[in-house]
Amino acid sequence: MDLTAADDHRHDLKPGEHEAFYFLFTSADGKIHGFARTLFDRDATLELVALHAGDRTWAHQRRASLPVGSASPADASGPSLTMTCLEPWQAWHCRFQAPVVGVGDGARLEADLDLTYAATNGPARYGYGPYVQAQQDGRLSGHVRVGAESRAGELVCYRDHSWGQRPMGAAAHWTIACAPGHFYVVVIQMGDQQMSFGRLTTPDGKSVPVRAPTIAAVDGGWRIEDPQAGLAAWQVRRLAPPLVAYLGVAGQETLRDEPIPGDLYRDEIGPVVFTAPHRGQCVGFLEQARRLT
Repeated sequence: MDLTAADDHRHDLKPGEHEAFYFLFTSADGKIHGFARTLFDRDATLELVALHAGDRTWAHQRRASLPVGSASPADASGPSLTMTCLEPWQAWHCRFQAPVVGVGDGARLEADLDLTYAATNGPARYGYGPYVQAQQDGRLSGHVRVGAESRAGELVCYRDHSWGQRPMGAAAHWTIACAPGHFYVVVIQMGDQQMSFGRLTTPDGKSVPVRAPTIAAVDGGWRIEDPQAGLAAWQVRRLAPPLVAYLGVAGQETLRDEPIPGDLYRDEIGPVVFTAPHRGQCVGFLEQARRLT
């Protein structure tokens, strides 16, 4: 099923359903990276802002009841994080100005994000049980400031907009590799079975689905390939320490150092360098999550 313009707006959620708007970004050198995310259920929103800067991770996380009355379907904002659709599947604006807290020590700094997203390819729709996920590459332009650390200009980005009933707890672990402009690959281990989805961009600019991708740990990094789909082996290595989150039941996500009772997964995500077989390189993202219980 194709995506419509209305699919990039808020959906009417049924009991037990959630909807997430997620922008992941990094500078080309990985010195400043993070994400901005809002997660909705029928009655409340959870906003998360994570920033790695100055060799430290800073976080803002706040849950709030949704205000009475109807908001614009193009608005996916929380109480402090403003996220507005300017043109479906083409442009968004993200604005955040509030204190952030050092993960692990509770120190506080002021953070300021003013970022405009511009898509660099069309969105792709995937199904994960009763959950719909749309993924898209892009660029963020504007500025990020955390205390004395700041970066202005363009940032590498990919976005995820998903909605429906989230099947939390079904997977043993998963890996997501995004090399913007080249491929987006998801590999999920479900007991003894592995499922995968994603797409590759061919040299002539066409988008083709993945077939049987593998992601293996090698020499302090990873190797990703999908010979059946025409993806030769790419090498992957971390560009900076990943952000760490703990995931519980659907709608429960927290940025912190250690797990607590009720956590289902430890999730690590951050910028990486992808090296192609012909030795060309690009900056992208790698996410790895594993079940704790």
